[in-house]
Amino acid sequence: MKNLAEGAILRFKYKQTQFDGIVISSANGTVNVKLNSGYNITIPVDSMDDVELRGTRKIAATEFRQESAHGGKGVGLLATGGTIASRVDYVTGAVKPVLDPAFLEDSVSNIRNFSLDMDLMEPVLSENIAPADWVEIAHRVMRLLEKNQRCIVLHGTDTMSYTASALSFMFDELTGPILFVGSQRSSDRPSSDAFLNLEASLEFSGISMGEVGIVMHRNISDHEAALHRAVRSRKMHTSRRDAFRTLGGLPMAVYSSGTVSFNEAPRPASDRILLKDRLEHKVSMVYFHPSLEADDLEQILHGRRAAIILGTGLGHVGSRLYGTIKDAVKSGVKIIMTSQCINGMVDMNVYSTGRELQSIGVIPAGSMLPEVALVKSMYLLGNYPESDFKELFLHDMRGEFNLRDRLGGDPL
Repeated sequence: MKNLAEGAILRFKYKQTQFDGIVISSANGTVNVKLNSGYNITIPVDSMDDVELRGTRKIAATEFRQESAHGGKGVGLLATGGTIASRVDYVTGAVKPVLDPAFLEDSVSNIRNFSLDMDLMEPVLSENIAPADWVEIAHRVMRLLEKNQRCIVLHGTDTMSYTASALSFMFDELTGPILFVGSQRSSDRPSSDAFLNLEASLEFSGISMGEVGIVMHRNISDHEAALHRAVRSRKMHTSRRDAFRTLGGLPMAVYSSGTVSFNEAPRPASDRILLKDRLEHKVSMVYFHPSLEADDLEQILHGRRAAIILGTGLGHVGSRLYGTIKDAVKSGVKIIMTSQCINGMVDMNVYSTGRELQSIGVIPAGSMLPEVALVKSMYLLGNYPESDFKELFLHDMRGEFNLRDRLGGDPL
């Protein structure tokens, strides 16, 4: 049908039910229509009856408001890629990155209330993001913050905690929030979480805070989103919309029905932006397991300046590895012990194993998450004297330690 070109506004019947919507794409005998209800359907063209063309609309990035309805400066928006900035290719069925996420405008109820200053990176799938990309993202964010009060970063969810934590440490001072937002399902799927997450991040961006957060669904419904402190959050599920959790506590804030409520006060904003962008890349992470041999660990530690070990329980590894660890510490490698457990903290004073490891120079990471310990080590080795490493590592710089665990409380 000639009426099924992209952007065609249609009224039609499908299985005796009348629908109104706009054509997103059509190929191989099927058409994808965004219905006025907000849902998408993909149906065979020959199953459509009484098709009526009621207008056309160009599907493209629209210009955002140049004035903010809230007054003052606007919101910087950096798109790095990920599912939140992706669409389904209806010819191949694959999810494809798009350079311009502005198509979200029509589905995010509050987006026209904000003046958005957009910067687009060449889209990168989050599994391909490396420390060099963290530095580029930080500089792009800084440029946006110099012109705007706050910044939102669209990012893939798989490594979002790493990138957000990296920026948490790299920005020693912030004049406003940096909020990472992603989605588990692309924005053209009926079950997409992209719209609420972005809506919530815009509202959270009005908070006077000087730290980095992650904004995602709070539960599987489309009613609430949570603001997590970047250095205390982790992706806990492969596909659920509420995959992200604040470990050992509650999220900093919750967005529900247009209202923001707080569980704890965020770090105050500063009157300046201070970025320390040097990162030591020679830091590794090791997951201890019963078949890990000393030779394996020695190869991993070769040429490293630090290594994060995910030990068992309170922070243990097999005694067969002690010699390798001792030699590494003597050569100047920082060995940090975290736990494979999701909740709780490393305590290397309970059993002899932990005490022996400390005696040979292993640094216990307390309640710090392994990925955060990795990023913090890279930041400290890149920006401070090596002699200050242990003292600074054990100092709570960005809220990376869970005070509840330090006080002996039960983890939430």
